[in-house]
Amino acid sequence: MFKKPASRRDFIKTVAVTGAALSAPSLWIPRAFSADNTLIIADNGGAIAPALRAAFYDPFEKETGIRITNVAHESEPVTQFKVAVDAGSHIWDLAMVTPDNVQRLTQDKNYIAPLDITDSKDILPGMLTGNWFGFSVWGTVMAYRTDRFKGEAPKGWADYWDTEKFPGRRALYRSPSGTLEMALLADGVAPKDLYPLDIERAMKSMSKIRQSVSVWWSNGAQNTQLLQSGEVDMSDTWNARAIAAIKAGAPVKIDWQGTYSVDGWSIVAGTPKLKQAQAFVRFCMHPDRQAVYSAMTSNGPSNANALQKIEQSKAELLTTYPKNLEGLQRRDEVWWSKNYDAVNERFQEWLLEG
Repeated sequence: MFKKPASRRDFIKTVAVTGAALSAPSLWIPRAFSADNTLIIADNGGAIAPALRAAFYDPFEKETGIRITNVAHESEPVTQFKVAVDAGSHIWDLAMVTPDNVQRLTQDKNYIAPLDITDSKDILPGMLTGNWFGFSVWGTVMAYRTDRFKGEAPKGWADYWDTEKFPGRRALYRSPSGTLEMALLADGVAPKDLYPLDIERAMKSMSKIRQSVSVWWSNGAQNTQLLQSGEVDMSDTWNARAIAAIKAGAPVKIDWQGTYSVDGWSIVAGTPKLKQAQAFVRFCMHPDRQAVYSAMTSNGPSNANALQKIEQSKAELLTTYPKNLEGLQRRDEVWWSKNYDAVNERFQEWLLEG
């Protein structure tokens, strides 16, 4: 079962403590595998595909002689993962999954193989369990156009909800996950008290902002475009999408209050290449490799030492940069796993009422 995430305080403390220690964990990579070995990895595909290839796949193949064949899984990979195990097809050896996926893949039957990793001294708390390693940390935060707010700028979700003090065009994600957390933060709920979510309170808070939302966005590319074009003045966002707008030259700034989530690796139970898969996961723990991935994707690394290997101006825009992390609460994926369907139905019905 997926263990309860470590506290944010432990997370930040580890970043601070290990930040000065640049030694990498002992990641012994066997070289005894035959050159014709191939690992099939199911990942998220899309915009992060080149980063996965450059940071992990190609260097691992060069190091070990094990070829990496990657395929993009569906946005909801649990069913595919289960089919791969139940059918004994071995179509995947590893998959990129979330803690929520892990929870559902171990509830009634265990579909995940053990990682067999013991050396994790530089890995941030909550990023490694017996069957999952998180390496890609992303935040749900607020972004605003600095050309629209030249004087006092909005700070936090209470300001986003304050349409009199901060008038302007707003956008919100057309999904309850992440959005309801922001509604509760705006209503005065402390980050540590977010879960279990008070749905009634969250929906009342949402009703206060409904008429001021110009766009309900549904994907990351749309979110970036909204910020970049100036169609909206402020929006919730995934930090990487805001950074994409910033890199394109848009006058956008991130306010680091919100939540964070993690994507990671799990090994498919029954794979005949268990040792090779375990070696790959250990390889992905290396700070050098994580630094390449984070620099290319703008998702934070889980090895604290990786931040020291990234240009300072880029590191300061990552979720796991200590100052940013102070304002973020880890999303409770286990809670969402149990409640998403019912909450989403309520949320979508609420949208139609407007």
